[in-house]
Amino acid sequence: MKKVIFLCLILLNISFSFSQSIVTSNKLWYNFINYYTTGGIPLTGVEHIKFTIDTLINSLTYKKVEKNLDENQGTWSSYGFIRENSNKQVFYKINAQDTERLLYNLNVQAHNTISVYSLGTCYASKNLDSMSFYVRAIDSIYIGSSYHKRINLTIPGDTLTVFEQWIDSIGSLGGILHNKYFYVGADNYSLQCFFEDGALQFHDPNYSSCTYISAINETKTSTPTVSVFPNPVTDISTLEINGIENYNDIYISIYNIMGKQIFNSVGIERIQIFKRDLPSGIYFYCINLGNSIISKGKIIIN
Repeated sequence: MKKVIFLCLILLNISFSFSQSIVTSNKLWYNFINYYTTGGIPLTGVEHIKFTIDTLINSLTYKKVEKNLDENQGTWSSYGFIRENSNKQVFYKINAQDTERLLYNLNVQAHNTISVYSLGTCYASKNLDSMSFYVRAIDSIYIGSSYHKRINLTIPGDTLTVFEQWIDSIGSLGGILHNKYFYVGADNYSLQCFFEDGALQFHDPNYSSCTYISAINETKTSTPTVSVFPNPVTDISTLEINGIENYNDIYISIYNIMGKQIFNSVGIERIQIFKRDLPSGIYFYCINLGNSIISKGKIIIN
């Protein structure tokens, strides 16, 4: 038995050491998205992300990032530039003239603290937000026909709750280009599906399929949505949860930047946040439905 276990560990280490790159042109990501557009109108759907041609910028080779919001994937638009180095670090920039930012480091070790960035949207504008993660553990997950290295991340103030997971060759389960917990307002992203060489490799079971169907005054999704509006909070803001049939199992928590819980409620789908009750700064909310986390995000108090 010991020999079998030892052999399994050797094979697992070999598969990790010969891991695949994230930044290749044979992959396609479906990110579920929910964010506010100009005028405060919520937009919910699926963004398709792929990496295409090589582009030389300041002597470094990037791949062009392209995005599509059409279910039929008819028209693609430029969405930045991305590269991956030999140390499994992935860098991204929105425009060619921008400073590149670190999205992922797949060579981190357990118990390391790492600072990275995440692409977010606020009223349809793109921005890169900085954040810090603590590496709680590194394990593996079976995807497609092989095991992939998985990095389980918490935030420095809460080293027990896994806020994000990075998967080797795939990227963030918060959606490629996005890291999960650090959002503005209604921003919400998650990896719905992942394809490689045209074959489906990953499908989040929380979604019924790899498609999004919408009609006038109708949006069909398989997951709840959470919004905080307005955000930043200048006087009074509302945190609201939609898409839940039974709110009795909803649990809302708000933490300060040090990870200390300053508010919690049970069985309520809507709360109001008053500027007068909180010092200016950054706060985080976490919403559970039963034992499952359905949303995390950031609240700014001006």
